[in-house]
Amino acid sequence: MKGGNAMNHPGPSNSGGPPPLSIEEDGGLATLLGGPTDTLGREAVLREAAILQAARDELQHAFSTDERRRLLNPFAPAGERNTEVITVLRRAIGQHRTRGGPLARVPTDDETLLAIFAATIGWGPAQRYLDDPRVNEVKIIGRRIRVQESGKPFLTVAEQFASAAEVRDRAMLLASLMGVHLDAQNPQETLPADHGTRIHATIPPRIPTDDGALICIRRGRRVAWDVHDLMQRGAFNQQIADLLLLLARARCSFLIAGRTGSGKTALLEALANSWPGDPHILTIEDHMQEIHIRRADLWTREQVNTQRDPDAFGRVAREALRQTPDLLCPGEIRGNEAGAVLALVLSDHPVITTLHARSCSEAIERFASFAAMPGAYMYEGRRGDALRDAASGFDVVIKLDNWEELGLRLITDIALLDGAVVDQGVLRPALVPLARVDVLPDGRIDWRCRATVSAGGLLEWDEGDPTPESLREKLVRARALAQVRQTATSLDAVADAISRAQTHTLAGEPERALATLRTAWLQRRDPRLIGAAQDALNQAPGMFASLIQQADTESAALQRLMASNRWRDARLAFDAIMTDLALAAHAAPPGGWEAVEALIRQGIAAELAAEEARIEAERALNQGQARLAVDMLARFTPSDLPLSIALPLIRVREQAMEQLVKAGQGSAAALATVRAQRGALEASGEHHVSATTSA
Repeated sequence: MKGGNAMNHPGPSNSGGPPPLSIEEDGGLATLLGGPTDTLGREAVLREAAILQAARDELQHAFSTDERRRLLNPFAPAGERNTEVITVLRRAIGQHRTRGGPLARVPTDDETLLAIFAATIGWGPAQRYLDDPRVNEVKIIGRRIRVQESGKPFLTVAEQFASAAEVRDRAMLLASLMGVHLDAQNPQETLPADHGTRIHATIPPRIPTDDGALICIRRGRRVAWDVHDLMQRGAFNQQIADLLLLLARARCSFLIAGRTGSGKTALLEALANSWPGDPHILTIEDHMQEIHIRRADLWTREQVNTQRDPDAFGRVAREALRQTPDLLCPGEIRGNEAGAVLALVLSDHPVITTLHARSCSEAIERFASFAAMPGAYMYEGRRGDALRDAASGFDVVIKLDNWEELGLRLITDIALLDGAVVDQGVLRPALVPLARVDVLPDGRIDWRCRATVSAGGLLEWDEGDPTPESLREKLVRARALAQVRQTATSLDAVADAISRAQTHTLAGEPERALATLRTAWLQRRDPRLIGAAQDALNQAPGMFASLIQQADTESAALQRLMASNRWRDARLAFDAIMTDLALAAHAAPPGGWEAVEALIRQGIAAELAAEEARIEAERALNQGQARLAVDMLARFTPSDLPLSIALPLIRVREQAMEQLVKAGQGSAAALATVRAQRGALEASGEHHVSATTSA
């Protein structure tokens, strides 16, 4: 009975997302454009609109959604990307030379093909700078390009885009692929690129239409840093590093402040990677993936999208109270999520977070203001209480800055928090200065520290001992914890249940065996339980006949839903089977339920992506951007989507292509193909309704 009712449905054809909508837009053009040996020069190729559009279509159709996101990432590793791009374009050129097409006259040398990539779905004249690993940041201001190499100020380079609109369209297409609304109603947004890259885009009407767009692209890192890494890069000296490590060992809560680009996230990450022991670290990031933790096996990375759900950050922070992490790292405080973060701090969960502020004092004041904003957890309208609790809950405030002229991001101030005091009738945080940056007469950078790390693991001050009492307790506790050896738990509920079930099975008691395994299944859906349950079912199939019949029925229903791409309904059917170990064991496919669940997740993601792309394409269409609408929908194949999603999507594509044909920018043959596909979908829908009615 093992492996009965195997699920062989292939699911969506591309593992990274929905495959492209394949439409043969042109054909038989070889006679018009010349034979395969009649190739054009590189500059001529880049001037031919038909060639660029054909290349754009080939590149978009060749890659899945996730792959396209990776290719469009401005700081994606160039070597790997270039190899894939060259392979796709050479194959397409060969096909066009055989059957005719605009690409038949394109030379196949690497330089020309990479220039085509840059001119189509790449970043045009900015691509060469984005591919340079020494470049930290690129700004595109209208048509002009500014570049900042590591350790150097910005320079305006000679290259520029052909038009400001070209930059705007690239940004809008990238935003649509990333599921971010960037349009006239939402003209300013941060895009969540891979590799920690941060892309901030501003388009009209936030800026004048003639300006096109302002795109700021900052390179992320692919390697996790610790305190030692930052020290080597000049962010602070050994004395500061020793203080930071001491405070991390004491499991202090840190508030890191500074302006944009000052290195706040890098310091957060460095402290987290220097945390003592083997901590479970939970990070919360909005859009971005900037934080990197070395112990990935003990790292929970939670991501939110506050553009779609403004309350998501605060809600996830509140849930962290129940997840009991050893260290919580909310990426950046921008609003009322500060209330939930403050609640975590007061529950004795170490927290490291960042916000924009110009000083240590301003940082804690701003945090309290955020925590008291409307909708904030616990502290709404209670700024005074928020300030008192923040000043007593956080232990350390660190201020950073970016000294662009020197190419340095460095710590400028460190202060300890010792509650709040009333000063001339105003409640203020009580700060104990610990360290400050200084520039010596010879121009060297140094740090003046009021305390050093003592041999006993405490702070040794130049004068007196102003260590806040709460911090002193943490330092003493850290000294004690360093002597404690942590041991792993010996309890394994699943292994115990399987052992007891095997005993029952050998004793001829399959019902008791199955009951034991079902109890463990409720706690943890471990695949090992399925094999043990199959042994129990196989011992007495007659005893479990009704369960077997139910499993067959529900498994067949699940297969039908997956075959018709009804992924959300399939999710419900899957969950119904998985609630009962006996059903899951009898109907288990050879590849395991994990593979089936992955297909369903992939299918649901494809449905959601298609729905979002259709909405974005409709918005682009209403703004007169038909080409952008076509590009947004090009990656979807109607046959891989449920009819309820495929039909509206192809109708929007048809409308966009009609506009392109009217403007002389589209192919009438391609439009006819889409119309035929739309008609076939409508007919299949009518047939489905008729069949349902007859039934």
